[in-house]
Amino acid sequence: MLINNGFNEDKIQSPLRYIWAIFKGKSIAVVAMWLMIILIMTSIFSPWFMPHSPLAQDPESMLLPPYWAEGGNINHVLGTDDLGRDTLSRLFHGLQFTLGGALTITFFVALLGMVIGAGAALTKGVKASVLHHLLDALLAIPSLLSAFILITIFGPSYSNCLIAIGLSLLPQFIRASYIVIEQELSKQYIVALQLDGATKTRLFRYGILPNILEPTITILNRLFTMSIIEIATLGFLGFGAQLPQTELGSLIANSMELIYLSPWLVTFPGLVIFLVIIIVNVFAEGLRHAVIEGEE
Repeated sequence: MLINNGFNEDKIQSPLRYIWAIFKGKSIAVVAMWLMIILIMTSIFSPWFMPHSPLAQDPESMLLPPYWAEGGNINHVLGTDDLGRDTLSRLFHGLQFTLGGALTITFFVALLGMVIGAGAALTKGVKASVLHHLLDALLAIPSLLSAFILITIFGPSYSNCLIAIGLSLLPQFIRASYIVIEQELSKQYIVALQLDGATKTRLFRYGILPNILEPTITILNRLFTMSIIEIATLGFLGFGAQLPQTELGSLIANSMELIYLSPWLVTFPGLVIFLVIIIVNVFAEGLRHAVIEGEE
């Protein structure tokens, strides 16, 4: 994109700035971006945002409703559970484990999966063929079932939960990145770089990577969403975070017996999971459209 300054000189805008300029024009996506930043910062600095300790019990304030309901207390904005623990503080604590775990899984799976997928796509022969068929075999098993099998072997704990989910999602990301890169290798500009003698590292960095941003954003968005859902699912079933750790899925599970007496104890954690997934998907979709428009 050309920019005209005060001296009537044309400057070519960098691709990233051009994409950012397009993205800024999408108000909903920008709002989602800021909300996602707020969620991440809240997750990191949650101990400073908690009005009470998430483990502190108050026998005199058990099962308080939210402050706007009859019988609510402003000292406990979202009420308390059956042990008098502050619901808002436990939500902050749970968000730290759920969102932080999903970000950790996404980062390491994306890093390792991209390296393996690129290596498989750029390598020909027996190694690529073996990896190709191995991934097909692993993809025949649903990721959640793989996570269940692994967590059964490792034992229930939060760290083992993250490892199991990461290992279960890794084959999907490797396969997706492998397909994207392999399709890119047939493009004319990639063939031209190969004929020019470009090394595999240079070919990937300057030829392939800048041109697979759009599908990579989609893959990362799916990876993050599945991580959130699977962390909450394993936590709900008791295979994830163990007491005194608090995770959004385990918060829902621990309050199921009180769903008719105190429905907010189940509603709020489920609503937080829903909002996190919606915010991330809106941001990722806006960024993906900005990349598409920037390439046109």
